[in-house]
Amino acid sequence: MADITNPHDSCFRQLMTQPENARSFFERYLTPDLKGSIDLDTLALQSGSAVTEAFQQLHTDILYRVDFQDANDKAAPQSGYLYTLIEHQSTPDPTMAIRLWQYKAALLMKHAQEDYLPPIHTLVFYHGQPTPYPYTLDLRLCFRNPKEAEYTLQGPPQLIDVQQQPDQALLTADNAGLFSYFFKHVRDKDVYPALKSLPESVIRSIAQHPMGFYTLKVLYKYYAEYANSDLPLTAFETVADKLPSEAQREEMMNIGEALRQEGRQEGMLKGRQEERHAVAMNMLEEGSDTKFVQRVTGLSLEQIDQLAKKYAKPPSH
Repeated sequence: MADITNPHDSCFRQLMTQPENARSFFERYLTPDLKGSIDLDTLALQSGSAVTEAFQQLHTDILYRVDFQDANDKAAPQSGYLYTLIEHQSTPDPTMAIRLWQYKAALLMKHAQEDYLPPIHTLVFYHGQPTPYPYTLDLRLCFRNPKEAEYTLQGPPQLIDVQQQPDQALLTADNAGLFSYFFKHVRDKDVYPALKSLPESVIRSIAQHPMGFYTLKVLYKYYAEYANSDLPLTAFETVADKLPSEAQREEMMNIGEALRQEGRQEGMLKGRQEERHAVAMNMLEEGSDTKFVQRVTGLSLEQIDQLAKKYAKPPSH
């Protein structure tokens, strides 16, 4: 964390990092209901900060770990946090409600791999002007209406799992349905059946519009580079043959040919590289000096050293 230059904050931090002072603070300011569910005997100061660097001259936080226990729940106490933020400036921050949400999200990310996220109770310590504090700290009240707040802050996101959608439901002559279909099948062992199953009416309808044809070209390149097929040329021809115009079919096949040529060139380069590796290994096994191997193969000394380590024979016992 950056050096703290605000004298008010420095004083507060020196005080609140002492557990006895922190307990006194929480006993004074926590609501009775909350105090009844928290075991202050378990207070433990935590290192680090959730405040991002850009705001460290505005806010400083003190974090204590503590056990939470629901009186109606007989399960073991759950470890959580008492998160205290001090407002540095004499002028309050109008975005504090959003900042708090951001800081708490950073804390929760540290527990993302656990079965349950920890509860966090936040306190904002403010001693500036004007008073009373002029801005809401309830993020829900920053929205125009409660419904917007609910689905933004509490509602789960809409999940679109294309693997759960039938092919026929995706192939309805709209761009989003088409690219969803392509994403669904890109990991198929062989994409030829999926491409062959594309209805000609859908392809023609989509390709009639400039953005539709653009979408098809992007998907065509995507499949040419990343999809698998036992018959790649036939697979891509089956899409091109369904296009409405000869110009579109020719453009698609040109794209496919360019990508295939690029793939051949990459394959040739890879083959030459593997050949140089083999020569280098043979020379090393014959006891050749690494600098001589470098002159012959064109490999760097680092590459030659890595090859020697990778293929080194284990010592005989």
